[in-house]
Amino acid sequence: MLLTRSPLANAGRAALLNALALAALCLTLPTRAQDQAPIPTVKLSPTARITPLDEESLSDSTLKLLRAMVGQLLFLSDAQVQGAARIIAGPQGRVLFGTGDRIYAAGTDFTEQTAPPREQRLRIFREAGPLKDPQTGAVLGHETLFLGNAVWVNGAGLLPDTEGADKAQGRVPASLDIVSNQREIMVGDRVLVAQIEPPDAIRPHRPSQPVSALVLRLYGMGQQQASQHQIITINKGRQDGIETGHVLNIVARQPKIQDKKDSPGDSWQLPPQRNGTALVFSSFERISYALITESQEGVREGDVLAGP
Repeated sequence: MLLTRSPLANAGRAALLNALALAALCLTLPTRAQDQAPIPTVKLSPTARITPLDEESLSDSTLKLLRAMVGQLLFLSDAQVQGAARIIAGPQGRVLFGTGDRIYAAGTDFTEQTAPPREQRLRIFREAGPLKDPQTGAVLGHETLFLGNAVWVNGAGLLPDTEGADKAQGRVPASLDIVSNQREIMVGDRVLVAQIEPPDAIRPHRPSQPVSALVLRLYGMGQQQASQHQIITINKGRQDGIETGHVLNIVARQPKIQDKKDSPGDSWQLPPQRNGTALVFSSFERISYALITESQEGVREGDVLAGP
């Protein structure tokens, strides 16, 4: 007798095999789970990374601006101004001079023995007037306007005066060649022979000791207020603990107000208010120059800079 399996029997057998395989798999899962280490629970929450000010770096554009300005800022003592030579003449028939022109200076002996090296560049500047401390009235020094550079050609001396009846000797001024200029140069401008110290590296940091200064002048502007990325002159320098790289808070003066219920003559002085920050990038003995890096409102002469 021939036995045959019906399709229904084959389907039942396949279902039974699948059920047995699934049961075996389920039996092994708990064992594997027990062998594995438990996964720890980690709670995440938003945090802020605090970067110390010493780690902050200046942008390339800011560094470029400051390097250009350091070369132009020149603050001199009375003795340095008096010792600077004075331009007395230039190319004949001209009153304004520039790069490539030969000029003549007197007031400092550019003799053969004391003349600066020919490769040394001399600074040409114009007096911008003395700066006085608004608190004491003392003259801190003289702010100058940088005009350009010159090199020494020939020293001053004496030349026989062949036109004079007594054959007297005539004075000869020093000869200089202008090698660069940023503004037009004229008779009466000054030439500085002294070497200028290289600028300090600018590393932004807060002062370690309390310092306080006043905005003395808004540099190079005829405005009443200065804003971000503009330069201010302050009335404190190295002798007062101000260093290149100091970051100071700008504190704006607040006006006095009068309440309508007050007696005539009585008033209220509003407290000072923080108005931004400034970076000292050039420090002299008695004054400093700072770049306004942040400001909410205009910075005025007389505003306070304080740190830390």
